Amino acid sequence: MFVGHYGVSFAGKKPAPRLSLGTLFLAVQLLDILFALFVLLGIEKLRIVPGFTKFNPYDLYWMPYSHSLLGALLWSTVTTLVALVALRRVRWSRDRRVAAGVLGAAVFSHWLLDLPMHTPDMPLGLDAASPKVGLGLWNHPVAALVAELLVLAAGFAVYLRATRPMKGRGDLPAWVFAGILAALTVATPRFPVPPTDRAFAAQALVLYGVLAALAEWIDRRRAPRLAVVPPEP
Repeated sequence: MFVGHYGVSFAGKKPAPRLSLGTLFLAVQLLDILFALFVLLGIEKLRIVPGFTKFNPYDLYWMPYSHSLLGALLWSTVTTLVALVALRRVRWSRDRRVAAGVLGAAVFSHWLLDLPMHTPDMPLGLDAASPKVGLGLWNHPVAALVAELLVLAAGFAVYLRATRPMKGRGDLPAWVFAGILAALTVATPRFPVPPTDRAFAAQALVLYGVLAALAEWIDRRRAPRLAVVPPEP
């Protein structure tokens, strides 16, 4: 899954309205960001094999540190703990705990949403003998696209209900951004294949950064629809 992960980012604004959408965009892609960095460093591996799946040509044969179940749990835990420290200035401790929990859950959601899409290339543990899982929806392109778009649409609907435009053109910029994400989803199987694994990793990092920056720009023009607590009798 690629763009579908951002549905979780959009939905995360409801329980944690003070988290920036850009931060949530980075959180849901943290495992892929780590994978790209590890590929550049030679720590994790992929092969470009035309026709490997009907959706993309990537044989992700060694990624235990970023995409194993244990690795995902560890990275989400680290994210939660780091967020608790980074958000220590938040006035209400409950808001801080909720925001940290949302960020940690956003990181782990990546593994959960990848599970139905990947071929069996996601190990449960960190060692080479660990069993690998993946349900292979990438070999059913129409179903894969529908799944991506449904998750994105559901999260975006939550975002629109949880936030409101502050000025300007109302919801139009958010809808344009959602349209760009949907277009990326449809175009993903037609992307030019990068020449090397390192080129793939570098392109991925640039794309994640650009999308997070756009999400931040959109979010700064919206405000949370905070619930009004009635006064006590």
